[in-house]
Amino acid sequence: MRLPLLLLLAAAFSGCQTAPVTGRAQFILVDEAEVASLSAGEFVKMKKLPNDPRLAKIREIGLKIVAAARRDDRNGVLPPASRWEFAIIDDRSPNAFAMPGGKIGFNAGMFAYTPTDDDIAVILGHEVAHVICQHGAERVSQQLGVAAAVAITDEATKKKDAQTRQAWVAAIGLGAQLGVLLPYSRDHESESDRVGLRFMARAGYDPEKAPGFWERFAKIGGSRPPEFLSTHPADATRIRQLRGWMAEAKAQRPKG
Repeated sequence: MRLPLLLLLAAAFSGCQTAPVTGRAQFILVDEAEVASLSAGEFVKMKKLPNDPRLAKIREIGLKIVAAARRDDRNGVLPPASRWEFAIIDDRSPNAFAMPGGKIGFNAGMFAYTPTDDDIAVILGHEVAHVICQHGAERVSQQLGVAAAVAITDEATKKKDAQTRQAWVAAIGLGAQLGVLLPYSRDHESESDRVGLRFMARAGYDPEKAPGFWERFAKIGGSRPPEFLSTHPADATRIRQLRGWMAEAKAQRPKG
């Protein structure tokens, strides 16, 4: 049992770094290039609408956001503008994403909720913030840590009866879900809201539009689980936080 524990501790110390802008401590064990490679494979499989005339607008706004974000990219995570690929995804659900390695997808169903350039910038700023903060790599690292904890628990209880071992492993899994994975997921969303607000303002868009967008967006999708069981902050929490970060975002607006 000692060897896996020592390896886990060594990995934890070697994987510590800080997120750009917010300075939040991060636990990252996997290389960003590995996550980018996996993401690229998934991006290729998606059904796209290459002839959709709205693609030019997504590319225009997206490249402005990326240029604004690269000023904070001290870890060299974001590719140069020439390597970014944009696509409108043939999917009616209201969603968008940015992937490590420079891939941005905007579902066709999201356009109903983004009638203005500012609205699109809210979404793309948030998604590019996920990439620059390496949330994908951090998420994979957390899952590896949880898997290691489960393996250590299983080894430590191998002399116990099967029911006791199952109970211990289940407790570790539930504790990790409620105490690590879900809270960090909400932290990632909040961090992306804050950093994305900064990027959209720096790119010349109006950050004041963000709370209104999320207020409208909160009205879709029906009921939601309690915040502590959710991957995202509660709608009221998100909107309150955005308003609290508004002065910080406005300070990023281009002068003149």
